[in-house]
Parts: sequence; C-alpha cells; structure tokens
Amino acid sequence: MESEAFISWLVINKKLSKRSAKDVYCRLKRIIKLSNVSNIESVKFDDFIKSNNFLQQTMFVKSQLKRAFYLYLEYGDKK
Repeated sequence: MESEAFISWLVINKKLSKRSAKDVYCRLKRIIKLSNVSNIESVKFDDFIKSNNFLQQTMFVKSQLKRAFYLYLEYGDKK
C-alpha cells in the first residue's frame, strides 16, 4: 500500500487532518501486525474481526481498527 497516497486521499476526500490520517494509517499497520501477514491486502475483514487478537482489544480500539479498515476498503474502491 502506498502510504502517502492513502494519507493524501484521507486528507482530501475525507477531510481528515494530516495527523488523523496518519493515525488511520498506523491502525492499518496494527491490523497487519495482529493478523500476522505482510500487507493489508492479505487481511480478510470477516476473519480478522473473529480472530482472538482482535477480540482481545478494548471496545474503543476495535472501533478504531474497524473504521481504519473500512476507510481502506473505500480507498481501494475509489482507486
């Protein structure tokens, strides 16, 4: 994934601040780490939200991770 392109898309299209956009990108990296894969394209959303690594997170963190994933999926559709 091209981090700068994704961050720019968030800033321009979703009207996020640069810092918030970087936070979303960091959450995607966290999803990759929790899923034990090498890139976000390898993560299947349904499998991820049923995984123990995801379920062990706090409700707040789960919400942030889901939102980051949804934003990435929307970005993929717009490319």
